[in-house]
Amino acid sequence: MKARYTLLLLFLLVSAVAFGQAPPAAVNFCGQDFPLPEGAALVSPYEVKADKFDLILMYLNPADLRNGAPADYTKQRMKKVKGKELQEISCFIQGTPAKAFKFSHPTETGTAYELLAYGVTKGQPVMIQLTLDVDPYNNIEIPEFPRQFVHFDK
Repeated sequence: MKARYTLLLLFLLVSAVAFGQAPPAAVNFCGQDFPLPEGAALVSPYEVKADKFDLILMYLNPADLRNGAPADYTKQRMKKVKGKELQEISCFIQGTPAKAFKFSHPTETGTAYELLAYGVTKGQPVMIQLTLDVDPYNNIEIPEFPRQFVHFDK
């Protein structure tokens, strides 16, 4: 009888430890989970911060995309962070052609570069805000994790 209680107690302890472990952090984008890279933190269900990048994934209403919400958001963002050198560029969001605005702004540690990409992927209007400490003019400057979402060539 004592052996049964010991086994039951051991089973409950192992179950509690196994059940109490959190699954690895991931961000969900358009129905797919993307595990976070080493050193990255999930700030919200759609925002990832890491040493080399900040990434925000946003869903838009189709009407907002048609009515210029990405351009309005970019103007507001530039005003807030005192951005300069606005460029409109082409890019891809998960392999689908998209548009983006790119600008730089001063920070406490130097200059930050923002890429605000917008378009439709997997039938969903989206906008991606990527902040880097280097000017993203090709895929090499975009770290591997955010490159899964926004990139310059197929």
